[in-house]
Amino acid sequence: TYYMYSLNAFVVVFQSGIEKVQAEDKAKASGGIKGKMNLMKKLKSTAKKIIMTQRFNWNKDILGDAFRASPEDLAAANKAKGGMADMMGGLMLNMQQKKAEAAAKACKVGDLCDVGNFGTGKVKEIRADGTHCVEMRWKMANGKNAMMYAKASQVVKTIDFDQRCSKLASTITSTTFNYIRRGLFERDKLTVVSLFALTLQIANEEIDKSYVDSMLMNATKDLNGEEGPLLPESVTEWLPESNAAQTLALADTLGQKIPEFAGIVEELKKNAVAWKEWYNHATPENEKCPGSFAELTQQQRLCLVRAMRPDRATFAMSQYISDTMGSEYVFQPPFDMKTTYQESSASTPMFFVLFPGVDPTPWVEALGKNLGISTEKGTFVNISMGQGQEKPAENMLEKMAQKGGWVMLQNLHLMQSWLTTLDRKLEVCAETAHQDFRCFVSGEPPGFSYQSNMPESLLQCCIKVANEAPADLKSNIVRAFSSYDDAYLDDCTKPAEFRGCLYTLCFFHSVMVGRIRFGQMGWSRKYGFNMGDLKICSDVCKSYLNDNEVVPWKDLRYIFGEIMYGGHITDFWDRNVDNTYLEVLMQPDIVMSGGSFAPGFTSPDPAGKKFADYISYTKEQLPPEAPPLYGLHPNSEIAYLMNATSSLFSTILRLSAGSGGGGGGEGGGVHATIDDILSRLPTTFDLITLDERAEEFLKGPQAPYVLVAKQECGRMNLLLNLIRDSLEELIKGLAGSLNMTQQMEDLNEALTLMEVPGRNPFHTASWEKFAWPSTKGLMQWFADSILRVDQLDEWTETLQLPYSLWMGALFNPTSFLTAIKQVVSRSTGSALDQMSTETHFSTMMEKSEATKYPENGTYVHGIYMEGARWNTEGYDIKDVSGTSTQGAVAESRPKELYPAMPLMYIKAVPIQPSWDPQSVGYIRPEPFLYNCPVYYTVFRGPVFIFTATLMTDALNPNACTLAGVALMFSLTD
Repeated sequence: TYYMYSLNAFVVVFQSGIEKVQAEDKAKASGGIKGKMNLMKKLKSTAKKIIMTQRFNWNKDILGDAFRASPEDLAAANKAKGGMADMMGGLMLNMQQKKAEAAAKACKVGDLCDVGNFGTGKVKEIRADGTHCVEMRWKMANGKNAMMYAKASQVVKTIDFDQRCSKLASTITSTTFNYIRRGLFERDKLTVVSLFALTLQIANEEIDKSYVDSMLMNATKDLNGEEGPLLPESVTEWLPESNAAQTLALADTLGQKIPEFAGIVEELKKNAVAWKEWYNHATPENEKCPGSFAELTQQQRLCLVRAMRPDRATFAMSQYISDTMGSEYVFQPPFDMKTTYQESSASTPMFFVLFPGVDPTPWVEALGKNLGISTEKGTFVNISMGQGQEKPAENMLEKMAQKGGWVMLQNLHLMQSWLTTLDRKLEVCAETAHQDFRCFVSGEPPGFSYQSNMPESLLQCCIKVANEAPADLKSNIVRAFSSYDDAYLDDCTKPAEFRGCLYTLCFFHSVMVGRIRFGQMGWSRKYGFNMGDLKICSDVCKSYLNDNEVVPWKDLRYIFGEIMYGGHITDFWDRNVDNTYLEVLMQPDIVMSGGSFAPGFTSPDPAGKKFADYISYTKEQLPPEAPPLYGLHPNSEIAYLMNATSSLFSTILRLSAGSGGGGGGEGGGVHATIDDILSRLPTTFDLITLDERAEEFLKGPQAPYVLVAKQECGRMNLLLNLIRDSLEELIKGLAGSLNMTQQMEDLNEALTLMEVPGRNPFHTASWEKFAWPSTKGLMQWFADSILRVDQLDEWTETLQLPYSLWMGALFNPTSFLTAIKQVVSRSTGSALDQMSTETHFSTMMEKSEATKYPENGTYVHGIYMEGARWNTEGYDIKDVSGTSTQGAVAESRPKELYPAMPLMYIKAVPIQPSWDPQSVGYIRPEPFLYNCPVYYTVFRGPVFIFTATLMTDALNPNACTLAGVALMFSLTD
């Protein structure tokens, strides 16, 4: 791509130079130099041919052939008069002498130059008489560089080829990256530049590959040694367990290369206070580390930040690339349509990726106007693709290709079946296209990264432009409100109310769009909220205000939340967030009386406000971008950044392994992993014996629990057998005893990347399909599976339900919830379909504290909260059916992302008439109760299990909903 771009640019410049020289030659030419004129015409003709066709035969040096004289050119030149030829030869010799003298005069101290036949050296001194003192590159017998003294005429400036090649490599690298970056999504730019930079630096031996492998693999270490915990409480009180496990692992992975890491445990113990201060710093990547770690290099500090403060790893990586490669690799200049157009050609279309709030049409129209291309002149055609537009588009492509105009085809993602025809049409038109012909196309990206809605060949031949609009709240509000004007604001019978409602709608739209950057805590799934939703809502709002004497707040909230924006939403809890925003914002005391939209930002007084006033108010009064503006806790940004770090390095790892680098290699690394897993793999359960022992218990009151245990053991056997069989088969394949199938190749790749087989949706080998939802890495997942087997061993040993069960260890936890209701309904004689569950948090933190079964339910443990915490300080202990409960939901502590919860008491209760039946269970209306979603993992969405009922206090249910408060059974680490 770079070669094609450079060749295009060179040919354009070359043609301009030819035309200028030929114009001067014509003015001075006489009849005796027709040979030279023929050569110039030959060059110009060839250059024009290249520009017109834009098709290059890479096996033929077109420009080289144009430079060399053909037999016809030589014959024409020989016909010239001998005297003129002699004169031209003398002139050429004179020009060469003058050129040498000019080059000698240009030599200055520090220049590289040739000294006659003595070689090359650097000018160290120029004396008054013009003598040059040159330090030669060759050495004398004494080992020192020779010094030559030469006249100015003997010294000729030459090129420093080492410096020249280094500069060329740097320029080519920068140009290539900028070409690629222009078509990247914002979320992918750091990933690509990191892979780009680290690959080059490893190849150039500018960074130790073990440093990169350490960041990619992100190993962990058990925090408990033979003599107890490795870290004292003075460290563990502020350093989370997962971060500590990653930090201590540096001693094993990099201890030999970096001596400081080998003694990291002692260092943390010795300087715990200083390390706590460094850890809690807002930008630790820019601070010196405490103690003996103060002299770490930037690369070594990057490894430490990756392990100890993963939420700052993306910033540390950006800073490292900026310092080592240049700031231009991190900070992209604004998109320039004119510069991009200069790289296009008649056979190179320009593809614009469409994003919300981004319309490339004005960019193309403005550039065309400056170049004399417009609709009025019949040289620009803009077609919005849809049903029936295929033939008009094809006809206009053919017409403009002959005429030399521009064609813009928008929304190609709507015409997927026609795109192969378009691809072929562009290829045919390009063969004979006018040099002024240009084709611009646009389309939306697919919903998921593994999907494709454009032919690969079409994308490959286009210059791709992905110019995303800023995603911060201020930019979104300004962009949303800029869709209107004063005439629209005044076109309502209730102008003040309409202004207030419209601005509230714009704020609501902006937070709905902005929450997506917080990942699963923002929205469980991705939704395509767009300006069309806002426009329809504003029109509906105006219509309702015109038709009603009093503002119908409830009707407006329902239409906006359930119909317009809710029409995009498929997840119940996401729809709950949507409706809660409107319930909080779309209130008369908020809209009309300067109520609070967010911390530090109030609704503007609509009286007398004009369009420009709202724009100014937003730019001046809105606080800096922060999660509380969206109703989220500041910790949500940490979670978002940690997910970004995990995504960054896992993507680099996959791409590196796919291209043959990184990941531990095909040999010893995979064999060691296989041996480790097989050596620790538990044995399967004896289901026949279990069935015999269960017969007696199936007649007792705990029969539903026994059925759950049997089902879980059956599914665990299926998974254990699959793991053992697939690994033994892979061993034979690697040894050459069996042919390597695609399934074995996929399993080998997953083990190389240390990911659970099946995590990659394109792999045919899958353990995860037969397991439980999880986001853990391979070894953490396997350790987790051993703990699950241990619980089943304990349970099936007596077939008595444990006093407290790790509910998250079950393949199907909803079956256990059903078992609870079955047991209670049988003991109380209640109808099963009239039973539901409610939850309470006990005063017990450890499962060993549970010494009996609670009334009408059971205890479960291994639960974490995200978005908030459980606070027991200042709350009295309450007795719930004989179980001591205490506490309520409260705001999270800083940097405490997933606090562990006390034992949960799940109690089966009769359904009450006031409870609202929904797809997620019964929603209870009590004002002090938060209906909290419980998920298997932090991924949320499809791994929902059931609805818990939590007591609230200062943090009311609406605040919990907007903060994305949820309970989890499994974390990433």
